[in-house]
Amino acid sequence: MVAPGPIPLFDDRYQWLRPPTRRPEVNPLRSAALATVPVASAELLARIDRFGERYPTPYSAVAALPDEVGH
Repeated sequence: MVAPGPIPLFDDRYQWLRPPTRRPEVNPLRSAALATVPVASAELLARIDRFGERYPTPYSAVAALPDEVGH
């Protein structure tokens, strides 16, 4: 994930498609939320990599699903 600086400069390698109209507020919750995105993405990719170890075929993945409740 790449984002240019808050003020667009002529020689920036990356440029905003639509630059922000004002500076973002300083908010610790926003920083924490943004910090969790790469961690969650890495965990999702790791789970995808391990999927074949636990379920060698698509059928085995479906067969492992719990039965519907109440039917």
